[in-house]
Amino acid sequence: METIPAIYWMIVIAVLSGLLSFILYEIGMFIKESRSTLKNVENITADAQSVISTVKGTVEEVNEAIIQPIRGISSGLSVISGFLSGLTGGKSKEEE
Repeated sequence: METIPAIYWMIVIAVLSGLLSFILYEIGMFIKESRSTLKNVENITADAQSVISTVKGTVEEVNEAIIQPIRGISSGLSVISGFLSGLTGGKSKEEE
């Protein structure tokens, strides 16, 4: 039975070492790219937070400018309606 020549073992070990080196290189590049991606994600979330705070400010301004006066008007109309029903002697819904 003949033995396998040393040159074949050297080729096999060189190919396996090359594949291992290539895999480690690809893992390193993946980690490098993921770091830059995470930095981009942080920038995107910061932009999203600024947009959300702007929208919240706009909603609060709309609330103060439109909704609060409408609530005041509706409560005033409710008071007038209660006053008029008291003058006419009508029963309120709560008394029924």
